[in-house]
Amino acid sequence: MKRFVGGVIVGIIATIVLGFCGVYLYLYTGAFPVGADNPPGKLERSMANMAVDQAVGSNAPKQENPTQINSANLIEGAREYEEHCSFCHGGAKSKTSPLAHSFNPPVPQIINRVPHDDDSDLFWITKHGIRMTGMPTWDKHLTDEEIWKIIAFVKHSNALPPDVQAAWQQAAEGPKSGEAHVGDHDESGEQSHSSANQH
Repeated sequence: MKRFVGGVIVGIIATIVLGFCGVYLYLYTGAFPVGADNPPGKLERSMANMAVDQAVGSNAPKQENPTQINSANLIEGAREYEEHCSFCHGGAKSKTSPLAHSFNPPVPQIINRVPHDDDSDLFWITKHGIRMTGMPTWDKHLTDEEIWKIIAFVKHSNALPPDVQAAWQQAAEGPKSGEAHVGDHDESGEQSHSSANQH
């Protein structure tokens, strides 16, 4: 009996080792399709989705969006969104980005289809990004307050007051002639702080 159990254990270990070796050779030989024009397989997609869901659920802040819903905050959120997010996620000019299906997995078009995720989950994803999806971390570029305002804008983007809608459309047109763009630098290398980026 002991010999049988020992043989079973050796067989299980050998199977695991051979499995790892097979996966390693598959990756090492370049057979794994890493191009964005190759959609992920069912197993890869399932494991990735599970990893993201668990990570976001475990780490997202346990709080409501602190942004007060008023025109001023929604306008600031709209401007920040249009500048930083619309190119991939859709914006005022086009609710569907031309890059929507150039990523794998495809980029969520959150203006065309407002997400039902909790604000706190969207905050964490925006702040920290998602590895190997093209979603960057905005932690070093936006304050927490700005991120919360962007989330508030996104969640209300399908029913905006007229003044917010107009400001969003204006933001999509870009800065007017003579106005500095957020992130512009003067010749000395210092970041400019014109009225154009004082929201």
